[in-house]
Amino acid sequence: MMRRRGFIVLLSAMLASVHAPAQEIITGLSHNMQLAHTGARPLLKGAAAEEPLLLPFSDDFSSDSLYPSTARWTDILVFVNNTFSVRQPSQGVATFDCLDERGNLYATANQSVFAADRLTSREIDLEYLPADSIWLSFLYEAGGIADRPESSDSLTLSFWAPGEQRWYSVWRVEGDTTTGFRRAMIPVKESRYLMNGFRFMFTGYASLAGVLTEPSQAGNADQWNIDHVLLDKGHSRNDTVIHDVALTLPQRSLLKDYEAMPWPHFRQAFLSAMSPAATINYRNNDTIARNVTRHVSIKNLVTGEVVRDFDAGATNVSPLTDVKYDAPLLYTYNSSASDSALFGVSVWLITDNFDPKKNDTIRFTQRFTDYFAIDDGTAEAGYGINGQGTRNAMAALRYRSFIPDSITGIRICFNDAFENANRLGFEIMVWADDNGTPGALLGSSDGALADPGKELNGFNTFLFDKPVRVTDYFWIGWRQNGEVFLNAGLDLNTIPAGRQYFNLSGNWQPSLAPGTVMMRPVMRGTGSATSSEDDAPLINDLFSLYPNPSRGEVTLVASGDAPDDFIIDVISSSGALVRSLHRTDRPDLSGLPAGNYMLLIRSIEGRPVSLLRIILVR
Repeated sequence: MMRRRGFIVLLSAMLASVHAPAQEIITGLSHNMQLAHTGARPLLKGAAAEEPLLLPFSDDFSSDSLYPSTARWTDILVFVNNTFSVRQPSQGVATFDCLDERGNLYATANQSVFAADRLTSREIDLEYLPADSIWLSFLYEAGGIADRPESSDSLTLSFWAPGEQRWYSVWRVEGDTTTGFRRAMIPVKESRYLMNGFRFMFTGYASLAGVLTEPSQAGNADQWNIDHVLLDKGHSRNDTVIHDVALTLPQRSLLKDYEAMPWPHFRQAFLSAMSPAATINYRNNDTIARNVTRHVSIKNLVTGEVVRDFDAGATNVSPLTDVKYDAPLLYTYNSSASDSALFGVSVWLITDNFDPKKNDTIRFTQRFTDYFAIDDGTAEAGYGINGQGTRNAMAALRYRSFIPDSITGIRICFNDAFENANRLGFEIMVWADDNGTPGALLGSSDGALADPGKELNGFNTFLFDKPVRVTDYFWIGWRQNGEVFLNAGLDLNTIPAGRQYFNLSGNWQPSLAPGTVMMRPVMRGTGSATSSEDDAPLINDLFSLYPNPSRGEVTLVASGDAPDDFIIDVISSSGALVRSLHRTDRPDLSGLPAGNYMLLIRSIEGRPVSLLRIILVR
């Protein structure tokens, strides 16, 4: 029997059999697609070619690179990311796992404990006295959102003694059930280390599961995350404060339900599809209150024009506090393009001058092309259904078509599996919606193999023999031909929220997976708008309003190009029309509940000409 790891094994249906039961399975990755598809890897510099570093030595891994900085480190084996941690103190962590710098399982990976990732500093000039009180501090986390190390696995720290030309192990922690980051403080006071040429090295020790017994499920395991590494003089064991306010979680889509969607669908549904707020996640790591100003900027990446730029207010943040702030957006994406659009969203913090700035900015690219996406594009685990009785098992994910359209294919991120054990046939399928569950089969095609693709982050596009027509809600997914784990990418940072189901023996039931299976419908766009006047883009600077927020008394200001006569539709954040007003400079919004609303201003002929957002307070 395979020994179970930190990942959840989801028991879905116990069958009347002595064999392994039918179940949803979550497992680690055997391949990191982000690393596999990255461009040129950093060139490592020879130790003798660079001058030793001077104190302080610090790194919070907040750069945009997937690799550690070669200005500080002599190897690039760890994975720098912002998706594998639970509650990182600032954006970016270094993840130790069983995958090398190319994203492949180490050749030495096996079921016994082995040395996996390591992170080694460059040479440091440490010619100091013990009285100079030099300490190395860092934060570490076992597992994060991925596989938790077991008691036989460990994270270790070693010091290099330049005079003796050898490493000494100085610190070690074993895998356990503790969650969150913890701090390690290690003094550097022995004379063998206080020399020019000192180095330190972290090493992760791991062990795989299921390599021999269930190869399709064998994958990455025993992850550790480290952050805020600091080596400096004049410190003590009590110097544990990080004097930093920083952004933490990745910036996500400014759409309510999707990370990406086809542009013709957004043009039809912008009132209900656009989020009323941009969520900003940050943390005050200091032990004193800090003042923070939040700023949001949106740029049309096709034209280069900044289309929205605003301060999202200032506030005092309590010590050691995580903040999730919804900045009122008062904007909807707008472009004259008919088939696609691309926008860059930047969020940054304005903090005290002494505050580190490198982790105060974060970016997101909003894509409008030919597909819908719920997942964020990165897999942290693998998903599948296997066991006795799972032949013909199905997995499904719900989407919505805002215009009559056809699905030409499904993009699925399949992970590499040990010895290609998941390269089996399956069918791609589309179902109608039946009161929130998959209903009648609308179309299917077979003959595909669960093969990782060459597209960004490992997606592969599987085409239907004939496009499948859809309207409103629909489901996409697969039906497998065997009882082997197909190992699709699972985005652990996106909760499926009732949109993900699976089927065993003809019965649909909600998935218990802790993330979203990475599959996306590719749309033909046959219902997209043409270049008629009625479908012209909104011109959002024809009108403005104040005050905002408001208690209901609003003044509308029209520019010289605004129409003389118009209608104002007041729309709730859910997309419902709650009030319609004929031309007025002072629309009456009193009596409406507090919340976010949109004012859609239309010409008398009904053509939309402007969209404004307003917040009502009571």
